[in-house]
Amino acid sequence: MKTRTNKEWTAQYESYLNRRFPGRSTAKHYINDLNIFLKHYTGQLIEVTTQDIDRFVDQQRADGLSPATVKRRAAALKTFFDFVSEEMQEPERHNPVSMRRHAGRQPKKLPRDLSDEEVQHLLAVVEDQRDMAMIALMLYAGLRVGEVVTLRPGSITVPPDPQAPVRLRVFGKGGKERIAYLHRQGYRPVAQYLESQAEADVELPLFRNRFGEPISVSGVQARMTRYATLSGVAVTCHRLRHTYGRWMAESEIPVLSLSRLMGHASIQTTQSYIDGADPQVRRSYEAAMERSREEQSPSPDVALQLVTTQEKGPPKVTREEPPLFEGGDWMPDWPAWLREDCLAWVKHQWYQWKPSQRQNHARVRLYELRKFGGWQLTQRDWNGWEELTAAHVSAFVDAQLNSGLTPGTVNRILNTLYALLYYLRRQGRLTHIPPRPQITLPTSLPQHLAPAEVLALEAYVTEQEQELQEMDPLDIALYYLLGHGGLRICEALDLQVQDLDLSNQRIRIRNGKWGRDRVVFLTQHAAQAISEYLQTVPHAAQDLVLSKNGRPLRYHEAWSRFHRLGEAVGVSQLSPLRLRHTYATLLLNNGVTLESLRRLMGHENLSTTLIYAQMADKTIEQQYRAAMDRVTNPVNSM
Repeated sequence: MKTRTNKEWTAQYESYLNRRFPGRSTAKHYINDLNIFLKHYTGQLIEVTTQDIDRFVDQQRADGLSPATVKRRAAALKTFFDFVSEEMQEPERHNPVSMRRHAGRQPKKLPRDLSDEEVQHLLAVVEDQRDMAMIALMLYAGLRVGEVVTLRPGSITVPPDPQAPVRLRVFGKGGKERIAYLHRQGYRPVAQYLESQAEADVELPLFRNRFGEPISVSGVQARMTRYATLSGVAVTCHRLRHTYGRWMAESEIPVLSLSRLMGHASIQTTQSYIDGADPQVRRSYEAAMERSREEQSPSPDVALQLVTTQEKGPPKVTREEPPLFEGGDWMPDWPAWLREDCLAWVKHQWYQWKPSQRQNHARVRLYELRKFGGWQLTQRDWNGWEELTAAHVSAFVDAQLNSGLTPGTVNRILNTLYALLYYLRRQGRLTHIPPRPQITLPTSLPQHLAPAEVLALEAYVTEQEQELQEMDPLDIALYYLLGHGGLRICEALDLQVQDLDLSNQRIRIRNGKWGRDRVVFLTQHAAQAISEYLQTVPHAAQDLVLSKNGRPLRYHEAWSRFHRLGEAVGVSQLSPLRLRHTYATLLLNNGVTLESLRRLMGHENLSTTLIYAQMADKTIEQQYRAAMDRVTNPVNSM
């Protein structure tokens, strides 16, 4: 077969994509991804190796691209090399792209909707009749922007019953048609616009620009950008559709019905709306917090009135992206091969960590590698990774345990070591990885607070709020975010004002652990306290919630504030983690189901929730008594 150039391979790949995905934008995006790869790789495409793909993916992450973009580029390259194998009639040909290896862990995002207050701010600045009609279709019927610009007057059916919703025949994504509905109040702006377009062709797109041509997707998006500036609301076309999805989910519409209304190809896509606005989880949370409040008998609530107005203008308190870690003079006396491999691995990991945690993660990982590498260098003349054996690793483990390090600490050091070893093997720097020794880890219970300690904390914080004593409003807000919202401390430190929906007593956690989004809820009292705190600090949409004197709150500062709060009420060793443990245990002991608690805590597995939230003895006793009562009195249980 004649050798083809990279340009010829690209052209033939584009033709293949157009045949496989006719009428879709897949070919354009995949060819663009292949051309980006060719800017990094100058050799022949059919000679690409797995290591070449490794270097490309690492560079993409270093450039700050999102995990989803990196995954799509990996998918485009994998499809290309599958095409090459088919073209060359070599079905056994090795594909250098492995999605497991190169796509990376994908974050689990929730749809970004608007709060009810933001919707009001947006609608207040829209005066153009056409624009209001387009917004109504996205906001109240859940249409995509591409569906709005292709909507025809003939696709709209108004039933004779004035209470019945208007039917919309929508030509949707992937060439699929569906029926969507628009309630009469939402239809009013559309009807007014239709009246002004009485002579419009029923078979041509309804919405037009100032030149009389059908408006484009970019044209609608430009209008949304203008309204975002006027209203101070970070609105996009898709956020309007997401808001519709949240409203439907909060109304407890069945997931299958919502999936059909929104035109989703996969039920999992629709499930994300349910996860972000599950009224059952909210009711469970509110009922549990109310039972807890009654049991603890705290000070009477004062009248609450939420103040949630956001400042307009650019943010003033943001967390700057830390510069790439270079290593500096870290362990200058070590052999060059050992030092450079450790630093190369940390740089590789750098862009996979959240920006706010990169420096702390790098410091901890290098400390762990220093413990292992330093000990090995004192034991023998160590000249390379290939010399490392299972016996060497086991000897290190025994020595550290005998010196007093806990099994958990030693296990974390091994986690870091083996992550480094697997990285070196992928880079071709290592051919053999020694078996990892097993460490028996103790099973410890969560360190939640006792009921009396929770009562003392609640009473003290409430007293400080009412009497405006010496407690910093920042400490009050920090306490409620963790104590009533169950946030991890890293989630609280990264929280932006636009993530708060205090009027609805809910918080959106973005990019939590393992990149998972979730929604948590607040008590009314907690929402009020956070609202009052916000008035004392910059609170534009992208400002960080927790700040002091115009500077983001740091990790160690948050721990110190909790320590001082604990000392003030006689609670020893109060920490963010203990407060989160207490939140979980309190909810579980007051009737929240395990599944609801899992979602509130942001856990992937129920087993994690069980470990995190140890039920109190009284709950187990109550469940035992109820079960035995049914066993011994079967007539009463019927």
